[in-house]
Amino acid sequence: MYTVTLSGETLGYVKEKSELKNKINEYIRDREGTIVLKEIAVMPEYKLELISRNDVTQEKHVLETIEDTAVITYRTYGITVNGEVKAEVDTEIEAQDVISNLQQGLPNEVKLELGFIEVYKNEQTLNSKDTAFTSLNEIKIAKVAEYEAEQERLKKEAEKAAAEEAARKAEEEAKKAASKGKLASASSGSGNVNGLNIVNPLRATPRITSRFGEKGSRRYTHTGLDLAISQGTPIYPIADGVVIFSGSNGSYGNMIKIDHGDGIQSWYAHCSALLVSEGTKVTKDTNIAKVGSTGNSTGPHLHLEIRVNGTAVNPQNYLY
Repeated sequence: MYTVTLSGETLGYVKEKSELKNKINEYIRDREGTIVLKEIAVMPEYKLELISRNDVTQEKHVLETIEDTAVITYRTYGITVNGEVKAEVDTEIEAQDVISNLQQGLPNEVKLELGFIEVYKNEQTLNSKDTAFTSLNEIKIAKVAEYEAEQERLKKEAEKAAAEEAARKAEEEAKKAASKGKLASASSGSGNVNGLNIVNPLRATPRITSRFGEKGSRRYTHTGLDLAISQGTPIYPIADGVVIFSGSNGSYGNMIKIDHGDGIQSWYAHCSALLVSEGTKVTKDTNIAKVGSTGNSTGPHLHLEIRVNGTAVNPQNYLY
């Protein structure tokens, strides 16, 4: 029989040297699954010898021992996200399918560059297409959420900048009007309500868009005066008093109510921001709110109401 040795170590005996060689070659050529290469660095040596008839052949053991020395190279397909491998699958078709599914519903603005490359290694790994998609989809969801959060942040910054710019322009307008003595005054009335001296709550000249008593498309008669002016314009009390309401109030939107005593109240509606709370004592120079378009409103304006003993009176009898 042939004594088979590997690197000087006896593996066993075989009857046919050629048959063992053929099986070794078949093993090397067999490349199932992701295997692309099998290499046996040191091939066995054979020596024809006489042995005891009691010794048995060991072809299976010899072959398995030689196979165990093989270096196997596996090829998988690594799916890349922005150039970095994040998951692996067994075939190119699977990689393309995963990428195609990930690209569905992905906003063009989200930077998620998907691709695949061949990956070669000497260890076999379990690569599931579904597992790859699940892990990569989590990355996609996180990237989309990050993009949406950034867009929301930029939107808020833009809105804040626009409001600040509108307030700055309104303040400049008020300063110019004050310097030229053009502050709106009680030109068509006595300038006071039941002895209470009142002032223009906007410190600038607004445009009257809806007058007291008008009905138009409303279900009810208008109980105030609508003064259109830039979003964010500061609002001041018509007189000193105490804030008795500060919050959201249905169609009025965000509003402030101030009690001036002697049954006189003033209401300021549709504000974009409320700067004082209920119970706050205010003066004519307290910035209580900012002009907005909350509630039932078609554009930035101040809805001003003056009430005496609960009854609304025409603000134009005293201002503008």
